[in-house]
Amino acid sequence: MTLWWMINGLLILWTVSVGSKKSNYEVRFESIDALNGSTETLFLYQLRLLGRNRMINGSLIFLEDLDDTFDVLFESHAFKNGYWVKGIVNAATKPCEFFTRYYISYFRIISPESNLPTTGAEVCPFRKGTYYVKNGVVSTEDWPPIVFKGLNRYTISYLKNGESTGGVQFAISITETVI
Repeated sequence: MTLWWMINGLLILWTVSVGSKKSNYEVRFESIDALNGSTETLFLYQLRLLGRNRMINGSLIFLEDLDDTFDVLFESHAFKNGYWVKGIVNAATKPCEFFTRYYISYFRIISPESNLPTTGAEVCPFRKGTYYVKNGVVSTEDWPPIVFKGLNRYTISYLKNGESTGGVQFAISITETVI
């Protein structure tokens, strides 16, 4: 199945379910781990989860601009019946498209103290530098009602010339309350 058909299927399901009920999601981080590059690591995630609410704290160090010379591989998995099952949102794309389509819309970190970009214009390209976050949580305000509830794992890898240059993998538990 091509990416085009998967995205269209997701959009159809989302459109049908939007009018049915208003949902509010609660996200709890279960783990967050940096991924090393295959030969060099250009994107360092030095993050940890703190407190009972498992808030994100730490820094991201980008040693190069994350521009269109890189590719982003985004993979999702849901934990079903004791196994990790490939999710419906998986993409191989350029950084600008990834950050404006996925990060800003679905994984944007809300934090009282952070210098992470918060708009699409600030992530194209995602400039090299050191970014920090303190007591961060994921914004769920734009999530569609068809999000997989339960334990989910997401992997974001940055590739240059087909070689991994770093990334991050995190697992979150999603619960829903209907308003």
